[in-house]
Amino acid sequence: MTENLKQKEIRLKKELAKVKAQNSADSRTLKKTRDFSVGGLPPDTTHKATRTSNDVPDVILPPSKRRGKKENIPF
Repeated sequence: MTENLKQKEIRLKKELAKVKAQNSADSRTLKKTRDFSVGGLPPDTTHKATRTSNDVPDVILPPSKRRGKKENIPF
């Protein structure tokens, strides 16, 4: 009788572990969100052109910095 209870306990532990693993696998999957509401952005997000030295008369400015082609290389 005690052997039967031990086997039952082991079987229930295995079933519980299997259910926990399945639930964790189901909750781990990413779900797409369809909420495209604007939150935190300013109301005016139109493109504004940057000013250059040609826009302001009688001003001579050095040329603006251009980004390198390889940005993420640390050396």
